[in-house]
Amino acid sequence: MRNGFVIACAAVAPATIAASEPVRLQPSSRWVLDYAANSCRLSRIFGQGGDTVIFLLESDGPGDMDMLVTGTPVAGGDEDIPARFLPVQGKPMKGLAAKSTSTGEPAILWSTVDLYPDDVAARKEKAAAERRAHRGVRPPPRDIAEEAADKLQRQDFATKVSEVEIEARPGHPVILETGSLGQAIETFDECSRDSLRDWGVDPDLEEKIVRPIWAPNVAEWFRPEDYPPDMLDQGQQSVVKVRVLVDASGRVTKCTSLSHFKAPQFNQIVCNNFTKRARFEPAELADGTKVASYYATQINWRIGH
Repeated sequence: MRNGFVIACAAVAPATIAASEPVRLQPSSRWVLDYAANSCRLSRIFGQGGDTVIFLLESDGPGDMDMLVTGTPVAGGDEDIPARFLPVQGKPMKGLAAKSTSTGEPAILWSTVDLYPDDVAARKEKAAAERRAHRGVRPPPRDIAEEAADKLQRQDFATKVSEVEIEARPGHPVILETGSLGQAIETFDECSRDSLRDWGVDPDLEEKIVRPIWAPNVAEWFRPEDYPPDMLDQGQQSVVKVRVLVDASGRVTKCTSLSHFKAPQFNQIVCNNFTKRARFEPAELADGTKVASYYATQINWRIGH
């Protein structure tokens, strides 16, 4: 018997890549920045004809980013498809095989992409693991100076990137010759700040928050019976990124969800559940003042057996 289940805040773990006989694809278009209604999208086309790959980065807030590639050269993969930003990233990210909702072509989605050196990424993952191990305890205030330093390292990382390696099939990586991502990511981040401001959040105030919005267990707001019956019958799965505006009392006042997959029922349920069930500890400034802020996460809809 198949059962639908949902997972909040999926983690990304490292894998090992053995590069062999790479397919190298050069850009066949310029970078295109799309100021979408609720997010920013940065895209570029690589290769030509049957070897065309579309590369897309999408963000619903500063520093939050996912990556999607579509095209025949990335066919043949399964779950946990590794990708790395070369030459600066050692431990790869894991992606999920899918299909393009517009063309039906093979696609891979990396739902969490961090542009950090391995040591910074390891520190952040260690902190995230500690938070998961102590879900019922609110994390200590964050270090604003450290956050600012990490932001500079992120931009330096992007500047040093020269290509993206994707191992769609074991031992046969596809390499997108992106060149430096420095200018593209800088412009992309500005778009994310503007998008957040248009959505009702002050990005300058966000940088002063020492205690972000918090809840002990977001997953408890989602239950197996929430899985849409028709989507379960059709074997449909989805990854939904959600951004909610939370007031100074901890209540959700606005919700926006988005997905790379054509299954709007999932998006609707995610926002309905956050609006009806979610209660947060509000964000705080250094002096203890509670302020309105936003919370972003992803909800994974999966079918078990």
